[in-house]
Amino acid sequence: MAAAGHNLGTVELLALLRDGSLKPDSIAEEMACAGAHPCTAAQIAEARELLGLLQQERTAQSAGLAAEGAAAEPEVARRISSLPEPLALALVRAAGDAQRQDALVELAAAPQKALAKEAKRELQRLKQRGVQVQEIRPRGDPVLKPPPEAEAPACYASSIDAYGERAVWWSRATRGGVEVVQAVVSDVKGILAIDALALSRRNFRDFAKRLPRQGGVVTSIEVPKDHARWLIAQAAEEGSRNGFAPPPAYADALRILGPAPQDPPPPPAASIEFGPDGELPHRLAGAALFADPLLRTWIPEDEALRSFALKVDEIAVSRLFIDDDQRRAAFDRAADEAAEAYFTPQRRVRYARRLLETAHVLASENRLDAARAALAVSRDLATEQGAKDAFCKALFTHALEGRYRKDAAQPPAAPPTTGGLITP
Repeated sequence: MAAAGHNLGTVELLALLRDGSLKPDSIAEEMACAGAHPCTAAQIAEARELLGLLQQERTAQSAGLAAEGAAAEPEVARRISSLPEPLALALVRAAGDAQRQDALVELAAAPQKALAKEAKRELQRLKQRGVQVQEIRPRGDPVLKPPPEAEAPACYASSIDAYGERAVWWSRATRGGVEVVQAVVSDVKGILAIDALALSRRNFRDFAKRLPRQGGVVTSIEVPKDHARWLIAQAAEEGSRNGFAPPPAYADALRILGPAPQDPPPPPAASIEFGPDGELPHRLAGAALFADPLLRTWIPEDEALRSFALKVDEIAVSRLFIDDDQRRAAFDRAADEAAEAYFTPQRRVRYARRLLETAHVLASENRLDAARAALAVSRDLATEQGAKDAFCKALFTHALEGRYRKDAAQPPAAPPTTGGLITP
């Protein structure tokens, strides 16, 4: 075989090195004429010395004796690999002829690709001749590649219904797929229902596709994992504070959920920006939130709504008001009073949280005006004047709009119902 760039083959060069009648200078000139890599007389002398060591070992093997003074295999390989490529390739061929497989194994791990390739070729040649060749083992410390890490599955939460209830789906990757903890939580009664599922990744994708989406009174969005875990923990804490115990399955789910975050994670809605006009115009638009399908079903608790409905019916039939304009004014005053009585500090905190979460839901569905209004009202409810927010009054008025008109009185309507939040 001739090395690239010249016409002096490896076998021919090896023959020149074995010809004792030729001086190193003559071999160097011959290589130069053939266009091979230039070599010095000293390098050729070194190659001849190594060739003698290889032949010495060959002779000792033929006689069944150990060769005296034979260099250690790694040293032979090191000296060969330090020579210019044409000389080194010729000596690799000589090592194969001498069946010096230990040296060839060392050379097969050489950093020079051409040299390592030729050493492996010689080892294969020995194997074809029936010589039992030792396995080439990787050098250096083994590189342990970690198994590819599966993409973390998403977590989800539904929108919040009229009673402060929602579904939360917390998930984690496992060796066999995905574990899902699905919970129905309330900001009053805590954990209403909870169970765990073990799904393949494909089934989890199908599961996620079946979750309610934009377009109805209930939707669901992706939420950060820590936030999903915190929502479950917060519901359990609130329920316990109000005297509601979680279902027995909650203890089993905790083994999968693990500990909750020590500190509440940043609310996803915190990233919503109000724009150049600031927060005020969005807060003033809070009453319009009830036109959105997600908040249309929001109403006060039953007792407060029925009490307000009775006042509205009295306004509708009272002879104190001569027309609907006067009845409308009385209706507005009654709504102001009902809202101020209803929105105690505790309820303001509760509704502020609901609106903060709803703002994230709305923003996730690109309904930014409504999202900004929900966030602005949420912040206002945290203040002492929050009960006077237009949103609070509209919580009562939107449920009974038009009922103050004469002859419109009727029995208080049952609160709207919502469909199941959890998808089995």
